[in-house]
Amino acid sequence: MPYWHRRCINFVSVEKGYDMSKRSNLDIILKNMDTERATKILAKSLYRELVNNGFTNKDIINFSKEMLDHMSAEMRKQAESEASSKKDRLLIG
Repeated sequence: MPYWHRRCINFVSVEKGYDMSKRSNLDIILKNMDTERATKILAKSLYRELVNNGFTNKDIINFSKEMLDHMSAEMRKQAESEASSKKDRLLIG
């Protein structure tokens, strides 16, 4: 785990009063942080991991585009599902 992550974990655990020695799970940390801070930490961590594994800036930009495309498709599916559900309720009720 990168050094700066350990510092964040220690800061969050002390600040929030958690015993992180038994449960040092990133999921627990992210759930107990405010969303904006957790997002920044996650983005920074992911970026560093990609760079450390040989991805170029162009690769990372392509990854970001794919992430946005995936998110857009999921949001579209959800909107269609909600619209269909709403239509069904109108026909029944």
